[in-house]
Amino acid sequence: MEQFLQEMTELLPFLQEPRFGIPLPVLYLIIMIGVILWGGSLRERIFQLGAREAVGWSIWVWLVWLTIRLLRLTLITGWAALARLLWYGYYPCMGLLAFLVVWISYASNRTPEDRALPRWLQGLLLVDLLLAGLALTNDWHQLVFQIQPSTNPHQDIYTYGFVYYLILFSYLAQLLLANGWLCWRAFREKISLERLWQPFTVILLYGGYIASYILRVSWIFRSELVLWTAFFGFLWMEALLRSRLLPGNSQYRDCFLHSRLGLTILDRQGRVVYQCEQLPVPPDGDWQRRTMPISGGQVVWYQDMGELRQKKKKLELTALTLQRVYRLRRNWEKIRRERIHQQTRQRIYEEVEGILQTRGPLFQQYARALAQAEGGPEARQLVARLNVLACYLKKQCVLLLRGREDNCLPVRELQLAVRELCHYLERTGVKTLVDDRLEGQLPVTTALAFFQLLEEASEEAVRQGESSQICCFKESEKGWELSLLWDPRPWVREFVAQHQSRYGRGLFCRELEYGSSLVLQHQKGDGSW
Repeated sequence: MEQFLQEMTELLPFLQEPRFGIPLPVLYLIIMIGVILWGGSLRERIFQLGAREAVGWSIWVWLVWLTIRLLRLTLITGWAALARLLWYGYYPCMGLLAFLVVWISYASNRTPEDRALPRWLQGLLLVDLLLAGLALTNDWHQLVFQIQPSTNPHQDIYTYGFVYYLILFSYLAQLLLANGWLCWRAFREKISLERLWQPFTVILLYGGYIASYILRVSWIFRSELVLWTAFFGFLWMEALLRSRLLPGNSQYRDCFLHSRLGLTILDRQGRVVYQCEQLPVPPDGDWQRRTMPISGGQVVWYQDMGELRQKKKKLELTALTLQRVYRLRRNWEKIRRERIHQQTRQRIYEEVEGILQTRGPLFQQYARALAQAEGGPEARQLVARLNVLACYLKKQCVLLLRGREDNCLPVRELQLAVRELCHYLERTGVKTLVDDRLEGQLPVTTALAFFQLLEEASEEAVRQGESSQICCFKESEKGWELSLLWDPRPWVREFVAQHQSRYGRGLFCRELEYGSSLVLQHQKGDGSW
């Protein structure tokens, strides 16, 4: 303890020495003027009303703290009790400043018009005032500082009580809360590190300074705590504004001064407050004057509409072009569908016409023979053949039309056509036994070929005087097959030779022990005969 008292006795005279060649009272007066100017500049540049109010209160607190320090430096010796009271007055100022720092950090994330204090901030203010009251009444309870007897009757020697560490912890917690709030906001808004280094560098420097001061590092402890705290405090708020963590109007001012839109701000009397660099407006351009009333005046700006109108014309031409293209595209699709429909109809007409043309000579032959016939069995036979031919033409056209949609034909359609054809063949004297083993669907070309071969072979059987025949339809893994069976007859081979060119290699004659078979095969996959 004696060594500690000796060190304090050696340091006390240094506290009264001039700084930077300027007496301390004069230096404090200069700093007070700087606080007013710098603080006023900060307050004008802050856009958020709550933060602006907090900065205004901080200016008053700084001035009070500097005044207390100035009075303590100029106090007449012998006023020990008043000197201690002024010294205790540091802690209400520090508590209020810590509270205002938290308020500024909180307000930085609020809307510009929000200036209300939430209840938790009001509670924090009460805690700071309570701790400040304990510091001011230290002479009664000695809980913050424990005053020791001093050999110098004009200077107090003291040690720290537990309430001092409670006050220190409170200030540290509030500073961490304020800067933690800023870190959370920067993380949420994804603010780059380039904008964060300034305020956090100030915090780290001030934290190192305070830690060295508490540990009584000699050259730090000899410095003026109040001056350095004021410097770091205003530097921290300046860094917040420059990093835009605290909403300020400097960017709006730069926008007005350097805007390319031709901006001018007028007050209520019409006087120019801010004016950008590109005024006056050239009279030969396509300019449009716009105004907007604001609090305290109005904003007037001139907008060059020439480029905008040119772009509008280009957009209108583009829209017209797109509409024409759309109409052409829509009409082209309609025309293409109509053309496909016409082509399909034309192809069907041609195929139907081809079917009719193949049987046209036979129709004429039967018609002439019927005209020359005098009645009796011969005329009935001609009528029966005409019915067979008419049934074939009708059913062939039906099969063609039913199968042109998807090129497939249900087996039932072919069965109905074969049944009706066999009914008319029976009137000509040829009975047909049908063995149908087909299921599902088959290609329309296969069905048409089978039905055509059945009709042609049956016509030949009628001419050859056959009385019966067996017709068999079957399907295998390789394809489909139509076979017609008669008693052994030589005309079957002659029929194959005459129609081989039309049906291909799929048409052949198969001689069996019990008769002659006419076979037409159609393979699956490649569709070959």
